Amino acid sequence: MSSLSYTELHAITNNIAPESEEIVIALISEFPFNTFENESGWVKAYAQNGSITEKNKKEIEAIIRPYCDEISWAEITTKNWNEEWEKNYFQPIDINKIHVRAPFHPESNSEIVITIEPKMSFGTGHHHTTRLMLEVLQDFEDRVLGSNILDMGTGSGILAIAAEKLGANKVLGIEIDDWVVDNANENIQLNNCTNTKIELGTAENLALSSNNTFDITLANIHREVLIADLAEYSRVTKENGLIFLSGIIGSDKTTIDSLAQKLNLQPICTKQSAEWMLLGYLKKES
Repeated sequence: MSSLSYTELHAITNNIAPESEEIVIALISEFPFNTFENESGWVKAYAQNGSITEKNKKEIEAIIRPYCDEISWAEITTKNWNEEWEKNYFQPIDINKIHVRAPFHPESNSEIVITIEPKMSFGTGHHHTTRLMLEVLQDFEDRVLGSNILDMGTGSGILAIAAEKLGANKVLGIEIDDWVVDNANENIQLNNCTNTKIELGTAENLALSSNNTFDITLANIHREVLIADLAEYSRVTKENGLIFLSGIIGSDKTTIDSLAQKLNLQPICTKQSAEWMLLGYLKKES
């Protein structure tokens, strides 16, 4: 792990629009970045080395230039990433009754504590999309209890861990990057989760799952992946089961709602934080 390197985008934002940082993140979310961090005045995004081409860099700079004063690129390693998080960024966070911490943070007496080793995997609870998912799991805690849950694009494994700690009977997380799977499995062990399994793969893995397998399906992924794979998510979700989608912005809602309607999915909830949105659906009986 220590030998892996990553491409870092560092954008100094301007004040041409409110929440320029969130706009920049939304604009670059279609590119293969795995992790984002931002504060007032800047955005950083990270991708595995080689996944962002020189052509991609020019495209990214062109679309975010109106919202930025400065744009720069750098190469970093996982070791530098962890040191940076430990020193400067990853602080404990409370999301309702869930407390998220790193191993180097103080112990907590919160009702539910999730420990995340901060590496390049997406998912520490700080980004709006992850936070929205953690909130909705607690909103529907009665449905999580005793359920069989699918977590697509599991990243650090934080949602899978939260689901088990909220009483899920069985959780399957699927993640496309092998080094992210390693981090997720490390976090599963850190949190003493015994009912959660992490697999390397994509929605193609679901071909091995029968129809109506999962009570709840979670997908916190890019818009294009959600649109491409929603039919498969619906197939493996039980009738009267729930599907929660995050990783999208408000302007995506009409497109995804329209697709969901064709798949017999009934909207049941919408949550929003800054530009980011979570959409929840009930799979209606055939």
